[in-house]
Amino acid sequence: MDRTELSKEIQNILNDNTSGSSVISAQIEDVFPYIPEDIFQKTMGQFLSVHSSMASVINRINYLCLIKEGKSITGIKSYHEKTFKQFWAENQNSLKWITLSMSHWVIECLKHNQSRCEIKVGISYPDKEGLITYDLLKDYHNVKVYEDSRLGSEIRKADGIILGADLIGKKHIINKSGSLSLALAAKYFKKPLYILSSGDKILTETLMPFYKMKKVKNQFGWTHYFEKVPLELVTKIYMTTEEYQFPLSNTLKEIGINSL
Repeated sequence: MDRTELSKEIQNILNDNTSGSSVISAQIEDVFPYIPEDIFQKTMGQFLSVHSSMASVINRINYLCLIKEGKSITGIKSYHEKTFKQFWAENQNSLKWITLSMSHWVIECLKHNQSRCEIKVGISYPDKEGLITYDLLKDYHNVKVYEDSRLGSEIRKADGIILGADLIGKKHIINKSGSLSLALAAKYFKKPLYILSSGDKILTETLMPFYKMKKVKNQFGWTHYFEKVPLELVTKIYMTTEEYQFPLSNTLKEIGINSL
């Protein structure tokens, strides 16, 4: 990859405000080997600044920086196939699901069910990621897209809710706005709320300060793109990979939290 092509790919990643964190992380890892030394720290800082609301991106950048620094670190074990089998073994009679926005692991899990399900997905403003979920699942299941405000009233007809998570904390998960309303409605209607996520959504104490909840501006001012859902409202979290438990890289130390 020459410098011109690299610059284009970097800009595409910086401008991407619709892809999920798994996709963004993979894109960063793809360009990582081609980033020259003279712009490496600056580029990593730009990725952190733009995608600071994605815990897995923060973890992946730190992981790549440690590799760049020559640190001896082990790879992350993935057991998503086992997790998907466990999920459907425990929910084999559940064929009506509600989800929101777009989650890589939710989509992959739903694809693994051989039975055709009824999926109702919230469109998820302002970027309408629910339409992407529709496109990715329409060949596997009966999928309908709903306005976010109407989704809660559909819960009484569903077998459960399945969401992703952009961050998993000690007392809450953080996910796209609208998740809390679904969680509260699920509790009221006595429906299970499941979270499907990966270990890179858990940040160590040294990486947590790099995380910033995303906000968007509209005609009424600034509003949060994500929100917290207390763990007490979550029935179960299904993890697809082990946690990232790596030290803070020197690159991130030099970039610094205040510079983002």
